[in-house]
Amino acid sequence: MTYDEHTPDAGNHPEYAEMLVTDEWKAIIAGTPPAVIQQVYGLITDNMQELLTAYLHYLGTDPVLSKVLNTDEMRAKWTAVFEEWVYQLFSMQFSDVNHFVQEQHALGMKLSRVGYPAHSVSKSLRMINACILRHILMQAWTDQEKMQSVMYVNHLIGLSYEIRNHGYMQSISDQTRLDESYRLAVIGSNIAMERERQRAFLTEWERNILAWFYSPSDIGLPRLAKSEFGMWFLHKASLMFERTPKLQNIAECIAKIDQQILPKLETTQYDDRAAIGSQFQLIQQDLVKIKFVINEIFDSHIELDNARDSLTRLLNRRFIHTVLSREIALQKRAGAIGFAILILDLDHFKAVNDSYGHAAGDIALQKVATLMTESVRPSDFVFRYGGEEMLLILVEADASTAMHVAENIRSKVAQARIQAPSGEHIALTVSIGGALAKGKIDYESVIAEADKALYQAKHAGRNRVMMSA
Repeated sequence: MTYDEHTPDAGNHPEYAEMLVTDEWKAIIAGTPPAVIQQVYGLITDNMQELLTAYLHYLGTDPVLSKVLNTDEMRAKWTAVFEEWVYQLFSMQFSDVNHFVQEQHALGMKLSRVGYPAHSVSKSLRMINACILRHILMQAWTDQEKMQSVMYVNHLIGLSYEIRNHGYMQSISDQTRLDESYRLAVIGSNIAMERERQRAFLTEWERNILAWFYSPSDIGLPRLAKSEFGMWFLHKASLMFERTPKLQNIAECIAKIDQQILPKLETTQYDDRAAIGSQFQLIQQDLVKIKFVINEIFDSHIELDNARDSLTRLLNRRFIHTVLSREIALQKRAGAIGFAILILDLDHFKAVNDSYGHAAGDIALQKVATLMTESVRPSDFVFRYGGEEMLLILVEADASTAMHVAENIRSKVAQARIQAPSGEHIALTVSIGGALAKGKIDYESVIAEADKALYQAKHAGRNRVMMSA
């Protein structure tokens, strides 16, 4: 067989790959005696508890996987998913195959998204396959029945893994392209302005240190890692300049200041001027190093097409995956407090367009986008989510922080004076739904919770904030 430009490429067309697997799957079922299919299904049903126990034990003992699924709740949830998969796999009829294949492809993409290691997927299936085959060989079946059962199980599990792996690899490929696009998008902001802003944040933090020392409080010196600069460095610089080794130099300076110099300053006597001066000199030396590296990094990058939403100048929604994947990964650090997602929707936006025109609607969107950007920290992320919806990712935020930010935005929008091209003033309100991501490994479930909370806010009368329980 030869290929030309009209021949589907399974590597680039997931629908074509699914079609091939679906056809092969149907052929396997059609070629296996119904009695054998029933025997295997009955065998698996009788031994399901053993399979579930083995799988749960594997989730908790695999050295890599146990770090991804690091709570009993997570492992129990994935064990339930596994149980459902086994029952579906061995009880399918012809009408179920197409849907099941699509689900396996989607599951593969989800496994990639949550950071489920690739080797763990194949290892768990291999382990379960061996367990089923061992039980088959123990049965008082004829040799032919055992042979047909073994082939049937091997083929089904193998094909299930094949389509799941295709989804897994497609997700990685798609995300690699999006990660690079997002990196360029973030870099595409005004480099010179961003550099000066971060230098100003460093200077402001240094002043706060001086202010604290001459008016000490019980809460200790403010750590650089928790400053505006430190938050930006952790959550954005690593995305903007991910291939820059010099970022490690900045990380080392921050760690040295926070973990070595500041603790000494906190225990230094107020009248020990020599010790104070010595520690401040060390801080200034590290800040000079940080500013020097920041200059070098920013200077090495040029202005690029930022791929932001052309109307609001917010980040494009296709980069949400990139940001949330990294934020989920950051939650695995010791002491992580989680992050929050807020979804905002302009109330009665269609009426604004109908009454004042689409130009007025554009002005309203731009005004809300500006108010949102002004209401969050430099380390947070604001996206144009679609139509009149916008999405915020609040890093290192708890429920109180998320509610405060959401209420602040809602209030600002309600008080804003938005003037239409006709000169009329537009009264505008927004509804906001929020959800927390602490302890979760699948960000899509957090988005779904925030979206549900947004629906509840609108259903309850609009112009309000609702947080997911």
